[in-house]
Amino acid sequence: MNVLLTGAFGNVGTSAIGELLKQGHRVRCFDLKTKPNEKKALKYGDRIEVVWGDLRNPDDVAAAVCDQDVVVHLAFIIPKLSATGFESEDRPDWAREINVGGTRNLIAAMQALPHPPRLIFSSSYHVYGQTHDQPPPRTVCDPVDPIEHYACHKVECEQMVRESGLEWAILRFAAVLPLSLRLDPGMYDVPPDNRMEYVHTRDVGLAVANAVSSDEIWGRLWLIGGGPRCQYTYREILQKILGSMGVGMLPEEVFTTVPFPTDWIDTAESQRVLQYQQRDLDDYVQELTKLMGVKRHLIRLFRPIVRAFLLRRSPYLRARRNPDWQGKVAVVTGASSGIGEAIARKFSREGLRVVLVARSRERLEHVAKQLRALGGEALVIVADLTQEEERLQVFEEVRTAYGSVDVLVNNAGFGWYGFGAEMPWSLAWQMLQINVAAVVRLTLLFLEDMKAHGRGHVINVGSIASSLPAQGIALYSATKSFVESFTTSLYRELRDTGVRISLVKPGAVATEFFKKASAQLAALRMPGGELNVKPETVADRVWKLLKRPARVAYVPRLLSLVAWVEPFFGWLIDRLGPLLLRRQRKLAPVRVRNRPGRS
Repeated sequence: MNVLLTGAFGNVGTSAIGELLKQGHRVRCFDLKTKPNEKKALKYGDRIEVVWGDLRNPDDVAAAVCDQDVVVHLAFIIPKLSATGFESEDRPDWAREINVGGTRNLIAAMQALPHPPRLIFSSSYHVYGQTHDQPPPRTVCDPVDPIEHYACHKVECEQMVRESGLEWAILRFAAVLPLSLRLDPGMYDVPPDNRMEYVHTRDVGLAVANAVSSDEIWGRLWLIGGGPRCQYTYREILQKILGSMGVGMLPEEVFTTVPFPTDWIDTAESQRVLQYQQRDLDDYVQELTKLMGVKRHLIRLFRPIVRAFLLRRSPYLRARRNPDWQGKVAVVTGASSGIGEAIARKFSREGLRVVLVARSRERLEHVAKQLRALGGEALVIVADLTQEEERLQVFEEVRTAYGSVDVLVNNAGFGWYGFGAEMPWSLAWQMLQINVAAVVRLTLLFLEDMKAHGRGHVINVGSIASSLPAQGIALYSATKSFVESFTTSLYRELRDTGVRISLVKPGAVATEFFKKASAQLAALRMPGGELNVKPETVADRVWKLLKRPARVAYVPRLLSLVAWVEPFFGWLIDRLGPLLLRRQRKLAPVRVRNRPGRS
């Protein structure tokens, strides 16, 4: 058969390629053209066909699916470290474009063919949510209750597959650990007594290959796990893996106590049909040990240093060492995504109670659900901060719920890119209300209470644009300059009061900011979105400000040098700026632009 694998050079994909080739199938691999993927593709030579592309591009997808008998859809942005270094939970909008949007493009391309291929969709047992209050095992009939963006995307895609009109099968995988030495920072997010079913990546590859040729799998949901001999607690899995590496089991204090969405599953039917369960965790440990080679001896030699490093990486151990912040109340505006969501997650993980403020109830409730699932406390307040009455509503609701606030993070804001004279007044007014008026109003409201209690910390999220006014962001730069001046003045007023105020000045951050700034009415495409730091980096810096207060913090720290750019190189920006804007004008599609008095 002609078989297309999406995400072919990932963990499961590489295992599936080998098994499909053994069974004589003609394999077409669809994946992003990156150096690691190109290196993996070279190992197969002319035994496979490679189509490089992006799931978000319908033309790429259409080229990949033609002349195929079966499509195995594996490509998905996962909750922890992916090949690109990002996580589905860090950038949910970006991940959704690939996970849900990519699946939609794939289904549409298949439906458009005269003879559509069959579709095997890879899902996950994460869709069941937290199930440790229920007796195992999970079955195909159990209801889903996803708590992560990743699992929500899987559930949405499963529904699309069922309604596609295609011949389909859905495989929900258990824990497929990669044969890799990369440290997963999510290793601390599972309590040691959590039930977890392991399945070897090569067994999953075999299950996929056998499914391609099976007549029984279509129109049904299947659970793919290692079987009863691969049903462990997380503690047992770690003991085997860390023991083989020479590190030894870590103390219980470094792990969360909140149940994680993994469990044991019923794989009797999938094993009967697909006959794939051949390996167990001991086989994985042996392969991992072989992969480590001489590094294993070095780890044993420097075992105390390695263990100390791993202990420092645990957010839960750090939280226990910061009891002063346990139970404190933090208000975060713009908390439904991006930097605000990352800050809320960080605060919750460190033991603070978090008030989430934004306009989208659906997105806020999703974030709150995740924080609560991880053992945190979250209050949702839906508010449009352009409106004075809703700013007051935020203050009153927080005061009613908690009495006083320990931390206020003014993060809500938005941008617009283009010639200042062409900015619609409606958008300019909104920017002034959110970026300036809301910051001032909320700061002054909460400062009064903080001063009365003699404690508290206000953190305003600014931008490096306040130090470097540039073409295309005239009003945005001005609003952030105002916030910087406002913060600096208050910082000097609040000396010796017990109340702190700080400004965070990030550069480009890997959020939807650049996309949204370019999508606003009559805006041009905003450059710079490719050079960014993760929202979690900003969140970590905000957390450090609470422990070691300072007037201003740059993210990354190197941006502190930008203050010297404008005095010495402003003349160059004066000359290059207009050229860049005019270039964007030529590249931009023709749009109707608002004129003064007609916005």
